[in-house]
Amino acid sequence: MNCPTSAFHELEARYGELLSWCDLLEALADFLPCRINERICGMVADGLLPLLLSTHRLEEQIVSDRLGAIMSGSERSEMEHCLRAGRLVDLEAAQDVVEVLEALHDGCCSLSFDAVSHLFRSFFCALRRHIAVQRRIIRRIDEVSRAELGAA
Repeated sequence: MNCPTSAFHELEARYGELLSWCDLLEALADFLPCRINERICGMVADGLLPLLLSTHRLEEQIVSDRLGAIMSGSERSEMEHCLRAGRLVDLEAAQDVVEVLEALHDGCCSLSFDAVSHLFRSFFCALRRHIAVQRRIIRRIDEVSRAELGAA
């Protein structure tokens, strides 16, 4: 297996962007109901799903293809299933966040500010956990790949 370090740079850049979106959502949640920044709501609503989908595609291409380096058989299959399920949950939650952001942007949100804040916090906390897990997997794959290169 070739060293995947360079292959992970683009994925890591996406994680950095997603974590920035998480910070924005946290700031929005913190300032509800006092301040709603329509520009930020619109920006996040427009960009969140495309960024999340492209990140998920990269995870599937880069991480899932290399799980065999650190796991075998049923363990790998189970991990792939868990990662796929996690991506689906993230995507569904992101769709809910986008709908609420669009409603806030348009001034017609039917949810209470407490509900909006909870929705945002649930999403960005879960996404931060997802990224942390993926990073641990990437580090392990990278360690194994470097060890294999060193032994060759």
